[in-house]
Amino acid sequence: MAGLAVVLTLVGTACTGTTTGAEAPVEVDRAQAAREATRELDAARRRDLGCANVVMSEGDRTTRPPEHFLRLTDAYAVAEPCWDKIVFTFESTGADMPPGYDIGYEKGPFTEGDAGQYTVETLGTAFLYVIFSPAASVKETGGRPQQTYLGNLRLTLRDMHHTEIVRKIIDGDGTVMWLIGLDVKRPFTVDAANNPPRVSVYIAR
Repeated sequence: MAGLAVVLTLVGTACTGTTTGAEAPVEVDRAQAAREATRELDAARRRDLGCANVVMSEGDRTTRPPEHFLRLTDAYAVAEPCWDKIVFTFESTGADMPPGYDIGYEKGPFTEGDAGQYTVETLGTAFLYVIFSPAASVKETGGRPQQTYLGNLRLTLRDMHHTEIVRKIIDGDGTVMWLIGLDVKRPFTVDAANNPPRVSVYIAR
């Protein structure tokens, strides 16, 4: 009987032991996940505070055109934490200055061509019409037109907040034009810079 009592005592001890080594990493993982979640929340709060400090509105943005002509060379769109950003890059024929611009909300439908004979495809419910001047997307070389903008007529969009389409319009007389379609009307702002000359449109998330 004494031998049986010893066996029962050993079995009981094994069944009522404390946390095993296999369980400890699970608790560590949970603690790490909690700390990471806290860091992400703090980062989100700081980002939201920074976004709130950017001055935007739904009003038109306009600047006077410079003296020298510019040619469109590039355009791209990217989603950033506070906004959708669309950048238009140019080369200047004179001073290193960005083109003048007239950017604001307009209602469709939209057309293009010398006589407005072509319908412009649209997506979204609110549309920013973008005009740059004096500018073009071609230049004369030996009496023949040569494209300076070789990118897509409809920009690639990935994970944008509100932008559904960014579409180039056929050049006007000394103007380069684009249409930005949004799922809803949003505040925006515009920034112009040089080296190289460029204009960036920021649409609030």
